[in-house]
Amino acid sequence: MNDNDLPKYPKGAGYRDDEASRDGARKVNSDGSRKSQSDFALALVEAAGPAGIIADTIFAAPDAPFSALALCRARLSELKKLGKIAKSGERRLGLSGIAVNVWVAARYVTEQDGQGDLFGSEAA
Repeated sequence: MNDNDLPKYPKGAGYRDDEASRDGARKVNSDGSRKSQSDFALALVEAAGPAGIIADTIFAAPDAPFSALALCRARLSELKKLGKIAKSGERRLGLSGIAVNVWVAARYVTEQDGQGDLFGSEAA
């Protein structure tokens, strides 16, 4: 099967150069789970306000629609690429014991925050 039925990222789920990955992208694009996961993640980022939130907290939230933390992170990456959220510049300790990015709604960052990609320029 070709890739003509796969919307270009970030409008559609990202995928690697193998059929299993493309099949996964087709599934989440067609069954609505990608959109519901994105909507869920965006709602929690918005609700966190300027303090922000980490992927681990979104993944562990009640009724979270993610089967794996990696899926949660994928939706956050897509939301960032769409300009809806941004990294705050802060990092917090995640479940793995590693400091992870804190995400905020795009309205809480400015061009001076080093988030130039939200403003059509290179990130500082």
